[in-house]
Formats: sequence, structure tokens, C-alpha cells
Amino acid sequence: MNAPVRAAAVPTTGFLEESPGNRSAMRLMCMVSLLAAIAFGGLTMLRSAPMVSRDSSGQETMTYPPRDDTGMTLTFVFLVGAFAPKVLQKFAEQRLGELKSSDLRDLVLGTRLGQPAEAVAQAPPPAPAAASEDPRLQALREEVQRLRAEMERSRTPIQVTTAVPVTPPAPAPAPALTPLERIRLGGSL
Repeated sequence: MNAPVRAAAVPTTGFLEESPGNRSAMRLMCMVSLLAAIAFGGLTMLRSAPMVSRDSSGQETMTYPPRDDTGMTLTFVFLVGAFAPKVLQKFAEQRLGELKSSDLRDLVLGTRLGQPAEAVAQAPPPAPAAASEDPRLQALREEVQRLRAEMERSRTPIQVTTAVPVTPPAPAPAPALTPLERIRLGGSL
């Protein structure tokens, strides 16, 4: 009779993998950054909570800690570190994929496939573009050639001179602070 047809097993991608069997350090670092953002956010919330205290007569007073934006800043930095690298990686992969299929990359880098940059610089300029070529690309090529020629003309050797070290005068001693000034500046006695 007819045997049941089995579908081929499709390998699954793991939690920290780009593709099956290909582990991703980027995803691991983003996950660690996300956990750090959660931890710093929690610590910031706990630290900024008001404290209730009772005096000798039994009256409750709420004391708020001084405002400190360090915790919020660290939480924001870790959140950016959790999501931005993966977005930048995808953007770079897409853009580099487009540039590989285009001769614009060779035009900007000043190389032709299989030739070093020095050989391309000494080679005669390319033939005029065909009439069917995009006028924007032709204008871009002309602009790049003009900028290269200008860069070659403006190259001058760098002259290095040695400077004689000068020692700055010793600063005058700061006047001593009074106890009231110390308290006002946030210090203690």
C-alpha cells in the first residue's frame, strides 16, 4: 500500500543563533545589555522611592532622596545598547549587499576588481560613458574624478617641529572654606 510521506525535518534556529548551528555573540551581548537595563531601572526605582520615618511623637514624615539622573542615564544607555547594534547590523548587511553588486563601490574606493589602487591611479581615465548610462551616475563619476584630482594637487608634506616644553606656573593656593560654605556646597563638616 501507500506508505505515509514524511516531511523533511527543518532545522530550527536556537534563541541565540543567527542560523541553525551558527551562534551569535551580538545577540548574547544585546541580551546582557537588556538585563543590565532592567537591573539598573529597578535599582533606580528602588533608590528614588520615598522613605517614611516616625519622630518621637509618632508623627510620620516622608523623606524623598535627592534627585540623581545617573540611574536613568545608565538605564537609557543599556537600552540603546540592547537594541541599536542589531539594527545597525541589519542596515550594514543590506547596504553592503547592494554595494557589492554595483560598480559604485569600485568608483568610490578607486579600485577596479583585481587591480591595486596604485595601478588604477596610474591608469588612463575611463572612456566616456555610453549615452544609455544614467546621467546621475555620470555626474557622480565626474565629481569623484574632480575631487581626486583636487586631492592630489593639495597634498603637501607634513613638517614636524619639536616644541620646547614650558612648565606652567604653580597655581595659587585656594582659600579655605568656612563651615557654612562647606555645607552649602554639599559637603559635610
